[in-house]
Amino acid sequence: MSLGPTLPGVNDITSNRTVRLCSEIPIPSSYWGMNIADQPSFVDIPNLKTVNIGDSVCVRVVVTESEYKPSMVYMPVPNSPWDSVLLDLVGTSTGISIPVHLQMSPHVNNYQPGVAHVYEADVVLRDVDVYIPEGYIEFRNGQWNAEGNATLPLLIPEKIFIAEELKVNVADVDGTSKYSLQRYMELPLCRSMDMEGRWIQKEVLPFHRVLVPAADNHGRVWLPYHCRLRRIAYAEFGKCLVQRHPMLHWFGDSNTRRALKKITSLGEWCARSEEKDQRFCMCEDYLQPFNRFNEHSREVFIDMDPVAGGIMPSGWFYPTIAPANKSRIIAFKMEGVTHINIPPWQERFNLGITQKYGTPNTVIISLVNWDMAMSTMAAFAIELDKLIEHISKSYPNSTELIIRTGQYFSGPTDQSPTKRKFSRMRGILMNKYVENAFKLKFGHSRAIRVWDVAAIAERRPIIARKEASMCISNHARAEMVEIENQILFNGLCN
Repeated sequence: MSLGPTLPGVNDITSNRTVRLCSEIPIPSSYWGMNIADQPSFVDIPNLKTVNIGDSVCVRVVVTESEYKPSMVYMPVPNSPWDSVLLDLVGTSTGISIPVHLQMSPHVNNYQPGVAHVYEADVVLRDVDVYIPEGYIEFRNGQWNAEGNATLPLLIPEKIFIAEELKVNVADVDGTSKYSLQRYMELPLCRSMDMEGRWIQKEVLPFHRVLVPAADNHGRVWLPYHCRLRRIAYAEFGKCLVQRHPMLHWFGDSNTRRALKKITSLGEWCARSEEKDQRFCMCEDYLQPFNRFNEHSREVFIDMDPVAGGIMPSGWFYPTIAPANKSRIIAFKMEGVTHINIPPWQERFNLGITQKYGTPNTVIISLVNWDMAMSTMAAFAIELDKLIEHISKSYPNSTELIIRTGQYFSGPTDQSPTKRKFSRMRGILMNKYVENAFKLKFGHSRAIRVWDVAAIAERRPIIARKEASMCISNHARAEMVEIENQILFNGLCN
């Protein structure tokens, strides 16, 4: 099967050329006129020579022209792709999965629906292996983004042709890779909570697995490339809160509830082997009895003791002051900024949130999950601006802000009566919009950190992502909640 004209020296595996960046490799002009009637969509890796660890490789996807029915309902966000293409480079030996974050190449076609589109990305590979592309087209022509009252169409994955010879060989040419597992324990401890990394089978670790966070339900551990995650015991985290974060405000949805069940129970929630495959550990815990806090309350006071765990205070107490030798977490239930919150989320700020609930050392804000599912992008942007203004006026610059991303989503279209608008592309773009909006507002005047729970899920093997997509609430399994929490613990306490 022809994939368009071959560029001299570019597709030659034995070539001595070092060109790898997409911007330096011309796109064959024939790609722009390709039609699905003659040529299915395909992956192109125009420079297949062996690359050294840490180098990048250019990956392209050509989405060939197909029948298009004009629509004002489905439109991409400005400057985002018309087509939603899920693509990974997967190690044939290690199973490491690296997402290919495709961007529009600079051509007028990419700003028009119903024509051939070419997307590209420079992918950095840091582990020795032979990588092959895997993926499919989720939606064409903006159908990944349903605005107004529209619902997403049924997701029917469209195959992408991937030639057998498309394999990227990554070698440690000089044997000095700083990303080698043998050198992992030399890395500095992680303070960042949005680090790149990969999932490694626990059996191949060259060090004791107790030194790193526990494995997921597929036996893989999350190892960042540029820093070292250590396993932090809950008692140690409790002491860290008392010493460094004695007052913490946490805004979030049911994913916050699941995180706090782990934290307040000192890791005991869903830790027993006989529980792990129960529905409340795998997906939905809303009806599960829990005795450490009222999981259905709109606001919860939790006093954390490093030894006894977390529990709601009883009797009369000062709401603005953490008790001696304990830390206080005040969790506010918040289903995004656009969904119906009872009471409206603005009320807490209008009534003086620090006067009523104290001035926290740290604020965690979890957004996107409900907004991605229920809102339009325009409405979300407007309400997010209001939230940022409230935070700016309510909390002093000394209060650290942590933005928790929405959960990663790559599942089928929601067919429940609520018809939620979950889509992978909406989640990615909304998460990035939130991060950029906060950093644009505060600049260097305030510490803004991102707790990226979506990135670690995105890099799981596709089988694990498909398994996770079966949870209609898009909740992470308890094993993943534990790993998400460990990233937070490292970020707050290292």
